[in-house]
Amino acid sequence: MSINSFVENKFNLVEEPWIPAAGMGRISLRQAFSDREVIALGGNPIQKLAVTKLLLAIAQAAYTPLDSAALDALCADEFSERCLDYLDRWKDRFWLYGERPFLQMPAIEGLIEKRRQGELKEATSKSTQRKAEDNAKPKPIGLGYYPDMPAENNTIISHYEVMRDVDDADSALFVLMLMNFAFGGKHCEKRIDFLIPDSTIRQKQALWAPSIGRYGYLHSHLTGPILVDTIMLNLLSHEQIHANDYWVTGLGIAPWEKMPTGENCEIAQALMNSYMSTLLSLARFVLLKGGRIYYLEGIRYDETGSEWREPGIAVNYSSSKKKVVWADPNKRPWREIVSMLSFIDSEIKYDSQFISYGLPRARNKYDIIGIWSGGLCVSWNAGNQFVKQNNDFVESNFSFQTRLLKKKWYQHLKIEMIAMEKLSEKIFSATKAFYESFQPMQKSMSKDRQATRIASQASMLYWQLCERNFQALIIACEEMDKLPAIRSLIAQNAMKSFEAYCPKDTSRQLEAWAKCKPNLFNYLNPKA
Repeated sequence: MSINSFVENKFNLVEEPWIPAAGMGRISLRQAFSDREVIALGGNPIQKLAVTKLLLAIAQAAYTPLDSAALDALCADEFSERCLDYLDRWKDRFWLYGERPFLQMPAIEGLIEKRRQGELKEATSKSTQRKAEDNAKPKPIGLGYYPDMPAENNTIISHYEVMRDVDDADSALFVLMLMNFAFGGKHCEKRIDFLIPDSTIRQKQALWAPSIGRYGYLHSHLTGPILVDTIMLNLLSHEQIHANDYWVTGLGIAPWEKMPTGENCEIAQALMNSYMSTLLSLARFVLLKGGRIYYLEGIRYDETGSEWREPGIAVNYSSSKKKVVWADPNKRPWREIVSMLSFIDSEIKYDSQFISYGLPRARNKYDIIGIWSGGLCVSWNAGNQFVKQNNDFVESNFSFQTRLLKKKWYQHLKIEMIAMEKLSEKIFSATKAFYESFQPMQKSMSKDRQATRIASQASMLYWQLCERNFQALIIACEEMDKLPAIRSLIAQNAMKSFEAYCPKDTSRQLEAWAKCKPNLFNYLNPKA
């Protein structure tokens, strides 16, 4: 393996289209900050989060206002101009390939060569020599949907899952996802030294990246009418950054301006303790090569709730011990809206700083804003993080008229969400009772579990149906004359969910159905 002293610059992220945009295909970084027709990002929730973090990192590096007053005074044209000027000034650091590849570590190639030479010296047969040569080759990225390397022993179910070399745009997006959302596990390069000369060998098991956590954090932020507005709404001032003890070095320096030389060098230490690391943590050190990748564990971070905090992760303060909110496919993110907006009622239960910091600004600048929430639920077992069984992406995005976001409206929304939760419990209990009525007096454990499982499915269906009505409910909590009609729709959702899982085809089923049918009178007539 030869290490080239010069690598041609190729695929500049400022100019080349690589970012998924809703309804527009791919766009460049320049378009993201200049094209007023770019409404929102595309891709899966983790891709959206990774790109949002990058755009925020560029914006904060380009211009971080001193305080809230300066942040309030910032207009979209000035903001875009500052970001575009910054991209022009640092354009040379946004090459995906070259002497300074974006968010990559060229020194990795030297470590790989050192390991190859060592393994060849230890080789006692041609097969072990071939293995040493194979180990020195970069690994295929796979499909690139998840921020993880594919396992070598993955079962291929269809031709869509066959590993392939991805294009430059996909490679850029994959590298970006790895920085903050890489899965923990054993897929990193093995038997390889640290980048700074050290006698220590890397651990076999890499820690999960700080933005994914052990089970997959739920992330939230405000959204504006177009993408540029979204980035502006989630911009932090120096005052807000210094108010957080977690970010002891303040804003920090964008990694492309000054990349670390190793896992624990001075630059890495400064980044680790800065706000910038929540946007680009460098949790993996990587190097792209021929459509494939060298992949090492990078900087290690503490978990959110201990010595780490991201402004987009909601933290629950309702109990004595603060807890983070995890992405849960069984509980859509919109159901957390009341908790996320609790500061409106001066009752801080959850704190998602992007929302609590940005909402006062949004009220003064926009008629309509949105709250986007999303993430990826993951599992952890035997040293590896993975997506299996019930794990999945979660995502919700709802818009609000800023005039509604007042204490009275919030209190009405809170009452309605509590009522909906009680209705969900009724559906669960009624469905479970329906199936238990067919069981003998001595219920078996397996039958009880089956009844519970079916009842859970009925409750989940109820929430899926209610999601369609949530936008209307938001408005009805201000225009109270519309509320009875919304409650009627939600009650219909409850009955549809019960009937979907509780048939009445036979006489016994009909009898059980009539006996267990949920009583919705109090929900439909709250003042009766």
